[in-house]
Amino acid sequence: MKLLFIRWTSFMRWGIEEAFKKLNIDYDVFEYNFTDWEKDERFCAMLEDRLVTGAYDIVFSVNFMPLASTVCMDRQIKYYSWVYDSPLHIRDLTPLLNDCNEVFFFDRQQAAEYAAAGVNAHHLPLAASASVFNEAINGVRRDNALKYNAAKGDAEKYRADVSLVGQLYTTDYAAYTSVLEPYLRGYLEGIIAAQSKLYGAYLIPDIVRSDLLEAMNICYADKFRNVNGMQDFRMGKRELEYMLACEVTNRERRMVLSLLAPHYDTVLYSSNPADDINGLRQGGYIDYLTQMPIIFKNSKINLNISLKAIQSGIPLRVLDIMACGGFVLTNYQEEIAEYLRPGEACIMYESIEDMYEKASYYLAHDTERMQIASCGREMIEQEFTFESRIREMFSIPS
Repeated sequence: MKLLFIRWTSFMRWGIEEAFKKLNIDYDVFEYNFTDWEKDERFCAMLEDRLVTGAYDIVFSVNFMPLASTVCMDRQIKYYSWVYDSPLHIRDLTPLLNDCNEVFFFDRQQAAEYAAAGVNAHHLPLAASASVFNEAINGVRRDNALKYNAAKGDAEKYRADVSLVGQLYTTDYAAYTSVLEPYLRGYLEGIIAAQSKLYGAYLIPDIVRSDLLEAMNICYADKFRNVNGMQDFRMGKRELEYMLACEVTNRERRMVLSLLAPHYDTVLYSSNPADDINGLRQGGYIDYLTQMPIIFKNSKINLNISLKAIQSGIPLRVLDIMACGGFVLTNYQEEIAEYLRPGEACIMYESIEDMYEKASYYLAHDTERMQIASCGREMIEQEFTFESRIREMFSIPS
């Protein structure tokens, strides 16, 4: 098997290549970073040329690339992709139906829905590499290709009681709802309230009905008819679902930080600051490879508050925290409960009140917290390796 790896600035690329080498997979790298994943003639021409000149059996990428699928379909070459986003951030889903595809989703429910729609969809949980992160934690310099240069005082610099690494999912919800009739605003707030109270189920797609969208778009047509550039605006179902999922996530993340920050040393590492939250330290943007592992290792509690559009899957953030030897406090997810042995390798909360109680408890019980973090790292090294996932994906015997 000879493989062409389309490499972009994805989070998993180091662990994947590490696994390819350990498994002696014959692969070449095709480096490309898109500005538009669905319209790029230069990419198509370059990939076409690479496939003509190389004898590849499989093209592989992190996340599904519609253009790569189209080129592979034309060349009759298998295209494998491993998806860590939910939902997929592409507008046209039609290329998913190409026969050349084998699409591996980290979210089991997402995989089942696409399989039911005719996609060659499979469920494959994500992985993490402790060895990749160790170099940052131990202050070892990596080669220039990885742009890594750890500083020796970072452990103390990033020490905290509680850390949240990630965006707040700030939306334009207020702007898009301000022009709606009061009953429509109330209905949308009801959807948000219902989803906010429910862990382990994603209600939004079932509640966003066609009559709701039609009523909203009637309002938009009236309110925007004299607004330059907005006269033809229509809210789509996928767009509304994602906006609501982000709004629910934003409110939960802000509420959790607002509860913890006045009482514990709490840091938000994000390009979206939350300066209005009392007592919250703003860590700003941090680098995935060089700073994030040190933060996870040196924070007593690392929060995972999943984007609500993730229906069942284990977010990459959870596995990364555990791979770094960090303690993770996460919201309930079906696959976290199934795979990660909550109470032994991680701690899971099922309400905001439960979150606060568990955060307070584990901040006061160092030995238990450190034992759970140690078990979590051991689990990643044994059960969530890139080698085991790549073996499963490509049916490589052990």
